[in-house]
Amino acid sequence: MKLGFIGTGKIASAVVKGICTSTLKDVDVNLSPRNEENSKKLAKAFANVKRLEKNQLVLDKSDIIFISVLPDHAREILNNLKFRDTHTVISFVPLLRFSELADAVKPTRRISRAIPLPAVVNHNCPVPVFNADETVIKLFKYLGQPFVVDNENQLHTIWALTGFIAPFLNMLQNLSDWAVSKGVKEEIANKYIVDMFHSISFSAQQIKHIDFDELVKDAATPNGLNEQALREIYEKGAHETYKIIADNLLKRFMIDL
Repeated sequence: MKLGFIGTGKIASAVVKGICTSTLKDVDVNLSPRNEENSKKLAKAFANVKRLEKNQLVLDKSDIIFISVLPDHAREILNNLKFRDTHTVISFVPLLRFSELADAVKPTRRISRAIPLPAVVNHNCPVPVFNADETVIKLFKYLGQPFVVDNENQLHTIWALTGFIAPFLNMLQNLSDWAVSKGVKEEIANKYIVDMFHSISFSAQQIKHIDFDELVKDAATPNGLNEQALREIYEKGAHETYKIIADNLLKRFMIDL
């Protein structure tokens, strides 16, 4: 299997590392020269990874092409490349719609979009995919848990949710800072907070049909700490902020670049 990456930023680098440390065998990875520091590090770290001098060489030497460039540059970069009808193209570009992508990579017909996260490095990451064939789905199984969405509207809605990663981590930071201010050692506060939220998410992940209302009820014991915290958050209207922000993030997918 010959894989090619146009763009070697944070997401593409994570995917390359995830692939190279997975159980996938007989795979060669070709990298574009973009982001010189990342591409050279990856080529040095893994014997089956090569950094090529031009984007077109990546296409010429690869069968499955991953597009992972900034949305502002995507059309210009793709329009200067010559794709084959035998290529499989997988785009990680959030704001490049399928119709625009298909037009830019003609005559390629096997085209899909996917949302990997940096956690693919650990082979434990949900990977929403749109218009993916069995080859693409099988490939992503080496990186995490691929699941198929029915249409681009669903894909964009899920993509908007990824905008809450930094706010979530910032919440953990603020809770840790608060605990430290009350005398808890920083390493203990950080470890407990991360482990607590991980264990809660892991428990929910084991449920076949996740019902957040039921999970909240189980956690919010009457007159308990969780019940008080939940009530105060709702009284301050903070819960509505998440939906407002999610709507604002989704609007970005509806605007032409």
